[in-house]
Amino acid sequence: MRSVGGGRWRRVASQMGRSVTVWAVSTVTMLVLAGILPDFRLQSPDGDSATDIAMTAAVGAGAFGLLSALVWPLMVRLLLLVPALVLGLLVFFLNGGLLLLAIDANPAGRGGVAPETAVVVAAVMSAVASATGGALAVRDDDAYRRRL
Repeated sequence: MRSVGGGRWRRVASQMGRSVTVWAVSTVTMLVLAGILPDFRLQSPDGDSATDIAMTAAVGAGAFGLLSALVWPLMVRLLLLVPALVLGLLVFFLNGGLLLLAIDANPAGRGGVAPETAVVVAAVMSAVASATGGALAVRDDDAYRRRL
């Protein structure tokens, strides 16, 4: 016979595992984009060690994910009256702004991104995080109910 509390802990552990996985994939995505895009860097102009660059990416990805989780539910409610076409375009610019805030929030002061590149980076990171989260939530009834 299963205990009721054991199922709850299993769900919490599963959600935490998914969150850490999405964070790790977002960190790697940020590192790859910093290597590809000339206007996006995760290191100081003097150069940094690979560990410092990875930590900057992890902090940036975490801050971007946290800001997205906190800001977007409020923004959706505020923007209900905005026409769909405008909202579709506005999403990219708002995500770019969140990424600029996330990069600037780095306590070590490393990294930088041009505003137009921030929009591209944020769009790619959001798509990768959504795909990763969706793939990890397959066959998870609780994740399905949360999304509804």
